[in-house]
Amino acid sequence: MNIFKALSEGNGKISETNVTSFMSYLLDSSNELNNAFFVLFLNLIDKSLETDNLFDLLDLKKNSIREQIISFSNEYVVTSEPEYTIIIENGRKQIPDILLRISSKNEGEDLAYIIIENKISKHALKKGQIEKQYNYFKRSEDFDKSKPIYSLLITPDDNAFERLIVKAEETNSKTVWLKWTNHIEKEQSIEASLRKLIKYEQNAEIEPIDPNTQFIIKSFIDYIATEFSYRESGKRNMSFKGFDEVGKAYAEIRESIYYIKRFSNNMIRIFDKNDNLMEIEVMPILKEINKKYNLRINLNHPTGYAKNTQVLGKDIINGLKEREKIPVTLVEK
Repeated sequence: MNIFKALSEGNGKISETNVTSFMSYLLDSSNELNNAFFVLFLNLIDKSLETDNLFDLLDLKKNSIREQIISFSNEYVVTSEPEYTIIIENGRKQIPDILLRISSKNEGEDLAYIIIENKISKHALKKGQIEKQYNYFKRSEDFDKSKPIYSLLITPDDNAFERLIVKAEETNSKTVWLKWTNHIEKEQSIEASLRKLIKYEQNAEIEPIDPNTQFIIKSFIDYIATEFSYRESGKRNMSFKGFDEVGKAYAEIRESIYYIKRFSNNMIRIFDKNDNLMEIEVMPILKEINKKYNLRINLNHPTGYAKNTQVLGKDIINGLKEREKIPVTLVEK
């Protein structure tokens, strides 16, 4: 069983909080990975930076991944704090998804900070969020102001997120945009780094990873590859509870666009314009569309038995697609 796909049950999507919690676990020094993923994560960040590289700051320019991990673990510790609250003098606050503190083991002093904002949907965009978190953190009294601060945004591979990063880079030159999956630079992604972690372990280049932990990491890789990857056309794979989307039509309610979707297991569901599942009965909506727009779809099978939601939904989607150039309006129930 893939625990991440299991968590997607219900509304069909895992939450940002779920993803944040697991990423926080992977990055913290207290887990059983012994900083292996964190070192790969630092390398991923450095590939996006022209200057101020973390490997240079921490003197991790070793010959092998094993030496890099041993060197980091001997000298440093990273503390990952999910949903960290940054409060400034007037009581206002910002809550980035994760705050990472890299500290010296011997002196106990902080060496660098990484503020992470995770996104799993472009509909969660918040203008100015990255630079505001950075500016608030600089004003906070809970850190050493002489140490570098890295702003990190992790998102699906969608150009819609570019607007978040441009202004943030102007505010903080140590701003990095990473992607869960990357359909052009395939090795430059969280997915690719996790795959490297598993390969290094299989080749005995790093310490063994507990089989249960391996399984969870592989499940996470499978989840983000399924949810955030692109097909050859460059379009995101759309799924619901693990089933691919095979049909879609749109309608309008109060001038807002809603989508009727059919999936490979024949499920019919209705989503709003932000691709959020609507908690409404589907059958009454389907009947109303059929009646209102004279689709002339028979509600019964030739045998006289009523069509279920799956069958009627498929017929309604096909009927709407034939009329897709004509605006469709649903009457509220």
